[in-house]
Amino acid sequence: MRSYPHSKQPRGTAQLRLITTPDDVREVSVPPVRRPRTSRQGRNVRMAERLDQIAIDAQRDAAQAVMAHDDVTARELLDRASAARKAAALLRAGPSGVREMLAS
Repeated sequence: MRSYPHSKQPRGTAQLRLITTPDDVREVSVPPVRRPRTSRQGRNVRMAERLDQIAIDAQRDAAQAVMAHDDVTARELLDRASAARKAAALLRAGPSGVREMLAS
């Protein structure tokens, strides 16, 4: 890289000087204050909540099936609710807690 003699400036001097007069008043904008970000839930937690909702819905539908004297459908829905709760518990336990859950 070449440096030309006319582009060299002695130390301490600025290439551009800003001169303002007392009449020149500018409004300084303050950056907006940001809200602290809430941590986003992980995928496993979101899926576990979805499975909990599936279990609640299945149990409600099972109760309606019992009232309609449809025992086969009620049993299927109760099995679905139970499986959804187990899956949610496994997701919440994580990789380290699965062994203890399956052992119990």
